[in-house]
Amino acid sequence: MHKFIDNIVAFSLKNKFFVFFCTVIAIIAGVVSFRHTPIDAFPDVTNTKVTIITQWPGRSAEEVEKFITIPVEIAMNSVQKKTDIRSTTLFGLSVINVLFEDHVDDFVARQQVYNLLNDADLPEGVTPEVQPLYGPTGEIYRYTLRSDKRSVRELKTIQDWVIDRNLRAVSGVADIVSFGGEVKTCEVSVNPNQLINYGITSLELYDAISKSNINVGGDVITKSSQAYVVRGIGLINDLEELRNIVVKNINGTPILVRNLADVRESCLPRLGQVGRMDEDDVVEGIVVMRKGENPGEVISGLKMKIDELNESILPTDVKIVPFYDREDLVDLAVHTVTHNLVEGILLVTFIVFIFMADWRTTVVVAVIIPLSLLFAFICLHVMGMSANLLSMGAIDFGIIIDGAVVMVEGIFVALDRKAREVGMPVFNRMSKMGLIRNTAKEKAKAVFFSKLIIITALIPIFSFQKVEGKMFSPLAYTLGFALLGALIFTLTLVPVMSSILLRKNVSEKSNFLVSFIREKSSALFAIFHAHRKLSIGLASLVGGAGLFLYSFLGMEFLPQLNEGAIYIRATLPQSISLDESVSLANRMRREMLAFPEVKQVLSQTGRPNDGTDATGFYNVEFHVDIYPEKEWESGLSKEQLIEKMQSALALYPGTDFNFSQPITDNVEEAASGVKGSIAVKVFGKDLYEAEKLAVQINKVLGTVAGIEDLGVIRNIGQPELRIELNEKQLARYGVSKENVQSIIEMAIGGKSASLLYEDERKFNIMVRYNEEFRQNEEQIGKILVPAMDGAMIPIKELADIRTITGPLLIFRDSHTRFCAVKFSVRGRAMGSAVAEAQKKVEASVHLPDGYTLKWTGDFENQQRASKRLAQVVPVSIAIIFVILFILFSNARDAGLVLLNVPFAAAGGIIALLITHFNFSISAGIGFIALFGICIQNGVIMISGIKSNVHSHMSLAEAVKSTVHSRVRPVVMTAAMAAIGLMPAAMSHGIGSESQRPLAIVIIGGVLCDTFFTLFIFPLIVEAIYGKTLFDKDGKLRQRRV
Repeated sequence: MHKFIDNIVAFSLKNKFFVFFCTVIAIIAGVVSFRHTPIDAFPDVTNTKVTIITQWPGRSAEEVEKFITIPVEIAMNSVQKKTDIRSTTLFGLSVINVLFEDHVDDFVARQQVYNLLNDADLPEGVTPEVQPLYGPTGEIYRYTLRSDKRSVRELKTIQDWVIDRNLRAVSGVADIVSFGGEVKTCEVSVNPNQLINYGITSLELYDAISKSNINVGGDVITKSSQAYVVRGIGLINDLEELRNIVVKNINGTPILVRNLADVRESCLPRLGQVGRMDEDDVVEGIVVMRKGENPGEVISGLKMKIDELNESILPTDVKIVPFYDREDLVDLAVHTVTHNLVEGILLVTFIVFIFMADWRTTVVVAVIIPLSLLFAFICLHVMGMSANLLSMGAIDFGIIIDGAVVMVEGIFVALDRKAREVGMPVFNRMSKMGLIRNTAKEKAKAVFFSKLIIITALIPIFSFQKVEGKMFSPLAYTLGFALLGALIFTLTLVPVMSSILLRKNVSEKSNFLVSFIREKSSALFAIFHAHRKLSIGLASLVGGAGLFLYSFLGMEFLPQLNEGAIYIRATLPQSISLDESVSLANRMRREMLAFPEVKQVLSQTGRPNDGTDATGFYNVEFHVDIYPEKEWESGLSKEQLIEKMQSALALYPGTDFNFSQPITDNVEEAASGVKGSIAVKVFGKDLYEAEKLAVQINKVLGTVAGIEDLGVIRNIGQPELRIELNEKQLARYGVSKENVQSIIEMAIGGKSASLLYEDERKFNIMVRYNEEFRQNEEQIGKILVPAMDGAMIPIKELADIRTITGPLLIFRDSHTRFCAVKFSVRGRAMGSAVAEAQKKVEASVHLPDGYTLKWTGDFENQQRASKRLAQVVPVSIAIIFVILFILFSNARDAGLVLLNVPFAAAGGIIALLITHFNFSISAGIGFIALFGICIQNGVIMISGIKSNVHSHMSLAEAVKSTVHSRVRPVVMTAAMAAIGLMPAAMSHGIGSESQRPLAIVIIGGVLCDTFFTLFIFPLIVEAIYGKTLFDKDGKLRQRRV
C-alpha cells in the first residue's frame, strides 16, 4: 500500500504535463456535468410505488370496496418484492397503492402490476388506471385559467381538450391534474308524466338514443372503374338532431325525444371546486413531473409551451396564470447553498493565507476546492444521481482541503529548512525535486489514510434504508466523491504545483499570528505537562460529562425544510355538501388574504375529476404563498404567523386544521399513508368498533405535550338513502331486478346513453329524470318500473326506502380495514413525545380480540434509522481501527488515535445543546464527518512524535517539539473545518434548516478536539510510550518503535 502511494507521487512529479492535461479535462467534464445534473430542493424520498385508480361513479364506498378494491388487492397479492398494499375507498373511487422494497426498478414494478391487473374480476365497464410515474415531490407547477367572458364550463373544456394535450407533450411531464370547473355534457331531462301519457318506459328512451348515434361502413362499390367507399352517416351533430330522434311510433305518429324530455347543455355532478384570491370558481391545472427528471429542464420546457399557448393557440381572451412554480423554490435554495459555499471558500482561503503567509501556498490549496467539487459532479452525473439542497449544503471545504494543507505545509517547511541550511542563493540554484518527492511521499501516507478514514466514516450513511436512505445517500455520495477528488488532486496536482511555484525564495516569514499561537500553546502545554495526571483526569471527566449529556438531546427525524409557503388542510364535518363546503372555503380564503405577509391564496375543495386525490367534499386545502420573511414589516417569524392564522381560523367550530408545506405535505402523506405526518392505525373488521377505539386513543394523545394537528380520520359519516329491493314483491308483480336497478341508476344518478362529437372533442349524452321528480324519498318512491306484462309499478311497492349513516372512507392496509388517528409533533422532540404517547395509550386503551395497533409515518422512519445507526457505527469504527492498524502496523498506536473520537463527540453534543437543536439524522451525519477529522489530527501527532523519537530525542523532548511544530497544521485544519462551515451554521435562508445541525456539530466537535489533540493527547501518548518503548534504564527498545 505504502509503495503504491509513493509511486503515484513519483509518477506525477515525473510527468507534469500529463497531470495538467488531466486536470483540464476534469475541469471541462465537471462543468458539463454540473450543467446537466438535476438540482432539486428536496430529494424524492418515497419508495417505488404503483398507484391504481379506479372510478365507479355514483357507487357508495362499501360497494366500491367489495367489487373493486378487494378484487384488485387480491390480484396484487402475488406481486414480487412488495412491502405493503394500502388502499382508500370512498364514494365512487378506489385508490390502491402497491409499495415496493428499496431498489426495485420502477418499470419492473409497473410491469408486474399491469400483468396482474387483468386477473382482477371487476364489474362491467369499470377499467382501473395505473397512475403515471411520479413521486410526492413531483408537483412542479400550478396555474389557473382567466377569461373575462367565458364561463367555467367553457374554460374547463379548453383545459381538458387543448391545454392538457399540449402540456403533456412537454418532455418530462408525467400528468396534468385538472381541478375545479364543470365538465360539459348534454343532458336529456326526462319528464316521467310524459312517459306515462305515451306509454313509453325510460329504458326504451335510453335505447333509442344509444342506437341512433352511429356511423357504419358498407365496404366498397365499383363505379365506372373507380372504387367508392360506402359510409352510413348517422352521428348526432348537435342538440337539435338529438331532440328529433324517434323513440316510438304510435299508430303512425312518431314520438320524438323532444316530446318526452328537455334536451340541454349541462355538466356532470361536480366533485370539487377551486378558488383563487377574489375569484370563487376557477379552473386549476397541476403539472406533475416524472420521477428522476431534471426540474429545471422540465420547467423551462413547460414555460416555453405555456407562452406559446398564451400567445398563439388559446382564444385571445383566455390566459394561463401561474400560481406556483417549483423553480422559485429551487432557485432560492440554490442561492442559499451557493452563498454558503462561496463564503466558505473565501474564508478557508483567507485562513490558509494568514497561517502560511505566502500567496503561492494559498493558491495551491485554493485550487483544490473547485476541482474537488467538479469531480463530485462528474461522479454524480456518471452514477445518474441528482443533487439537492441536503447534499450540497453539507459539503465542508475544511474537511476536503485539509489534506492539501498538510501536504503543502510539509513541503514548504522542508524547503524552508533546506534554504536555511545552504543559504538562499545556493538554494535558488539547486534542484529541489528529490526533497519535494520525499516530503510529498512522507505526507501522502498520512493524507491518504486520513481521507480513507473519513470516507469509511461515511459507510453508515450508505447503509440507510427507505426514506432516510433516499434522503441522505446523495449527501454521502456527494461528500465521498468530493473527498475522493481532493485526495486524487492532493497526491498528484499539489506536489506538481509546489515544485513549479516554490522554486525560489522559500522562507517562512515570521507571522505574528502563528508565532503568537505557537508561544501561547507551548506555554500552556508546559503547564499541562507539569501536572500530567491532573490534566488527563480532568479532561477525561469533561469528555465523559459531554458524552453523558447526549441523553438530554431531543430526537427528531429531520429538521423541517422551509419552503417559503404554507399548506393548510381544513377537515369539515364528513356529511357536508359541496355548496356549503365551498362557501366556508371562500370565507376562510378571504381571512387568510387579510394577512399582510400573504402574497396569494388558492383553495381547493373536494377532489379533482380524475380521482388522483382520494378525498371528499369535507376536505379543503389552502396553498398560501407568502412573501420572503425579510420583507415582512410585522417582524414575525413563520411560526408566529402560523399561530396568528390558527387563532383567526379558530372561529370555525367543528373544523380540524393541519398546517404544513406543499412538498412536505405530499411527502408526509406518502410516508404515513394518511393525511398527517404520524399516524396510529387501529386494525379491525368492524369500522364502528375501530372508530370508537380511535376516539379513545385521540383523547389520550390530547394529554401529551407537543402533540399538534391531532384528529381522528373518521370512516363513518356518509348519510345514505337505501333502496332495498324486496324479492317477494318483485315476484308478485313480475318485475325483473335488472330493470329496477337500471332505472334507479339512470333516473336518479343519470346514465350516459352515447357521445356527442364536436370535431375532436366528445361529450357524454346523459339521460336523467328532471330534478323535481328525484328530489326526496317520496318522489323516488313514485318512479315507475315496467313489469313483464307491461304494467307500470312504482318503486315504493317493490322496495323499502330509508336513510342510514354508512362508511364514508374505508382505509385498508395489508388486506385489513383500519381507522387512523393522525398527529404531528411540534415544539418538542419527536422521539420522547411518541414514547410518552405509546406508554399512555398502552395503559388506558384496551383492545378487544382481533384488533391491533400500529404506529407509522415519520416516527417509524426515525426508529428504523436510529436502529441502523446503532448497528453500523460500531462496524465503521472497527474498519477505521483496521485502517489505522495498517498505517501504524501496531494496535497500540491505532487505539491511541481512536481516543480522539469521544472528545470530538462530546464537543458536538455540547454545541447542539447550547444552540437548542435536536439530534436529527443530519446532526448524526455531522458526527460521522467529525470522527474522520479528529482521527486525522491524532495521526499527525503520533507520526510526529515517532519520527522525533527515531532521531534520538528524549521522550519528553520529542513530545514537546512535536506539539511546537504541529501547532500550525492542527490549528489550521481545525480553523478551516470550523470556519468553512460558519456560513452554513449561521444561515437562515430557505434550505438552511438541514445544514445547520450538521455544521454546528462539526464546529463544536472540532474546537473541542483541537484542544484535546494539542494539550491532552500528547500527555497520554507520552505516558503510554514511556511504559512500552523504553526499558527500565530509559534505553530505547528498538523493536518496539
